[in-house]
Amino acid sequence: MPKGKPEIILVDPYPIRWHNAKSLAFDKEDNMYVTFSAPTNACEDWDTKPNTYSTENVKGQYPCEQLEILGGIWKFNKNKLGQSLKDGVRYATGIRSVVGLTWNNNVNSLYGVNHGRDFLHNHYPQYYSEWDNTVLPAEEFMKIEDGDNYGWPYTYYDHFKNKRMLAPEYGGDGRIESEDYSDPIMGLPAHWAPNDLLFYTGNHFPERYKNGAFIAFHGSTNRMPYPQAGYIVGFIPFEKGIPNGEMEIFADGFTGKDTISDMEEAQYRPMGLAQGPDGSLYISESKKGKIWRIIFSGDREGYEKENLASMSERLKKSNIKQPTEKVDILN
Repeated sequence: MPKGKPEIILVDPYPIRWHNAKSLAFDKEDNMYVTFSAPTNACEDWDTKPNTYSTENVKGQYPCEQLEILGGIWKFNKNKLGQSLKDGVRYATGIRSVVGLTWNNNVNSLYGVNHGRDFLHNHYPQYYSEWDNTVLPAEEFMKIEDGDNYGWPYTYYDHFKNKRMLAPEYGGDGRIESEDYSDPIMGLPAHWAPNDLLFYTGNHFPERYKNGAFIAFHGSTNRMPYPQAGYIVGFIPFEKGIPNGEMEIFADGFTGKDTISDMEEAQYRPMGLAQGPDGSLYISESKKGKIWRIIFSGDREGYEKENLASMSERLKKSNIKQPTEKVDILN
């Protein structure tokens, strides 16, 4: 139970805005890491619109002034009261919007999962098709080091090419690469909205899950004319602080049905993760405030990857799979 009155450690001095969430992570040395996410898609300069009713070919502001106070991770002293942004140190920049942020004590490093940008086709239809708009860019799984710059808004990450690409608002056309910025440790499916990240340290689940990453995906909102996707909890096996396998479907079925065209059709939307003292996993969702507790009841010692064979069938669901360009369009 709480003891005493709340104490204010940090105040965000800027107005409520898009991507206003403040995620926290704590290292072993009394440092607190806080996300200050960007309020725009690609730091658009709306004065460059061709006309009042169009967003096509809008340019990006250069240099992007938002990066001075947003679009990154700041580090603060967790024991000091009454702080504001000026009391912190910018730890990493060029990060559009991180909601899932955690410190991995096993390797003593900061990790985050980034919400990538949108509207490639809407803004630049001459370079990007509706299918491109659905499957690009990656949501980025990042191991965030002091001084990293992940390139937002000037670039985005293409997980099919495993390349960082120049954003169209800054002269890109879907083919021009940019090598001046940090890369993620893994590209995740576009628009799935990773909202929490947890490295599993318990002993309740089979050994293959130890030190691996669970990610709660809130689900997409703008993949039309293709089905919306995400709305799952994924698992990525890790070794020595980096992924050593593909992402697996750990928990799904939250949508309540296979094909959905709008996020409002989803029955539940995974939001948060927590590990219990017994090693069980808790999953929260944001539509009805429901929480699930996941426990393992099988043969822990004999559990291998082969036991997950049936989960591969889940990858065929329209709310999970990468859509086929000319086949999976919704009418």
